[in-house]
Amino acid sequence: MKTSVVSNAAHTYSYSMIALQEMNLARFYPIIFWNTANLIVDSGGIQTEEVEDEDEGLDVEPEPEEDDEDEEEWEEENEVTEGEKEDKKKEKTKSVDYGKVASAIGRFSSYGIKVSPPNINDSSYSFTPVVERNEILYGLRGITRLSTSTIKEIMEMRPFDSIEDFLERIKVNKIQMSNLIKCGAFDELVGLPREEIMAKYIGMIADQKQRLTLQNMQMLINYNLIPAEMNFGKKVFLFNKFLKQQKKVEYYQLNDAAINFIADNFSVDILRNGTELSAAKWDLIYQKAMDPMRIYLKAHKDEMLKALNDALYKEVFDKYALGSISHWEMESVSFYSHEHELAAAQPYYDDFFKLPEEPEVDYNFIGKDGNEVRIYRLRKIIGTVIDKSKMKNTVTLLTPTGVVNVKVYKSQYAGFDKQLSERGADGKKHVKEKSWFSRGSLLMIQGIRRGQDFIPKKRKDSFYPVISKIVGIYDNGETVEFQTERAVVEE
Repeated sequence: MKTSVVSNAAHTYSYSMIALQEMNLARFYPIIFWNTANLIVDSGGIQTEEVEDEDEGLDVEPEPEEDDEDEEEWEEENEVTEGEKEDKKKEKTKSVDYGKVASAIGRFSSYGIKVSPPNINDSSYSFTPVVERNEILYGLRGITRLSTSTIKEIMEMRPFDSIEDFLERIKVNKIQMSNLIKCGAFDELVGLPREEIMAKYIGMIADQKQRLTLQNMQMLINYNLIPAEMNFGKKVFLFNKFLKQQKKVEYYQLNDAAINFIADNFSVDILRNGTELSAAKWDLIYQKAMDPMRIYLKAHKDEMLKALNDALYKEVFDKYALGSISHWEMESVSFYSHEHELAAAQPYYDDFFKLPEEPEVDYNFIGKDGNEVRIYRLRKIIGTVIDKSKMKNTVTLLTPTGVVNVKVYKSQYAGFDKQLSERGADGKKHVKEKSWFSRGSLLMIQGIRRGQDFIPKKRKDSFYPVISKIVGIYDNGETVEFQTERAVVEE
């Protein structure tokens, strides 16, 4: 009996200590701490410290890195050593499972828990609670293409007081910087709308010209800025470029096309032996022939300079900053702190969470075997792909109203998930179309709800295919354009 009393006392004591600890936490640490801890655990992708993620996300196919040529260019410009490059390669093994992160944030958002964008001066490595605003601050490690070493450098060197200050002290390439802007990391620091912050940065890297000379001629040609009335100057410039490709010689050896050009625009009398052109004589002819172009550029310098700078800006913008703010957010941090890209279109499609958990019977009939055949009413949902599993043949879709698990038939999954490539004129394979299940893809899926899953289905009388890719958003998001078939590639 005495032993029983002691045992009960110990049991009571242990639970009492847990209760006291929980009371202490509840008293001094608001619920946002608990929510943050749960988000860190549920996301499973943004670790609070550096870890090898070898055992995580084994069923998630790593997406190919894009724009590696920009990273190589940046490494060359900044004289990155081979040792630093090797460290960077090793660092790639420490990956973020963006699918888990996106799924977790999507669920938490549906519970009314606010996750705010990263902040360049305040964000930690992982998620952190912001008590005064009762929200969770996104961690720097979750920003796409931002390496661990760069995050360490940012945290050691802050605070920053401007974008210029940041770029002066932190080595980042264009992709990393554009992702920082896209996710909102500079919103509070700069205090401008995100589009204006991006426009400012694009202006900084777009190689804007201050003056125009014939040295810019090739650039003007590339952007189709030479007016029709100056076409002769354009042809002469390109012909001169063709000649200069020959090694420095006293006489240029002309082929048939070059001889015809001389005959059509000058005189074959300037040729020696009918096929050779004196380099010195051509230089005098060229300089005189380009005088009208020099005069034109001088007379129209303001409009031509603006047109060129606009073209340079657009080229860089199209490469790094296309899409809405919501699209930027999905691309850079895999969640929307702004409205979902398809929010305005949602009323025209079905809300998964308002559908009955078992499919609705549209009609039924008696089959040849005498059994009743049920034909289900098909529904259509839209959303953003945030995760996929080849092992389970599933796609995780973030709809405007929450996260939906889509179970795809194995034969269907393979067809939509395949990356399509074809061999180009250079003999190399080039990606023509990425997997439709790549993170960030916008899809419309037709099918039925069964329990907590959505099952893609098609009937003979269905107007829509099982899965369609959304390739355009118009009318402030209310109208979407679909691609209903995969691209055709030549084997």
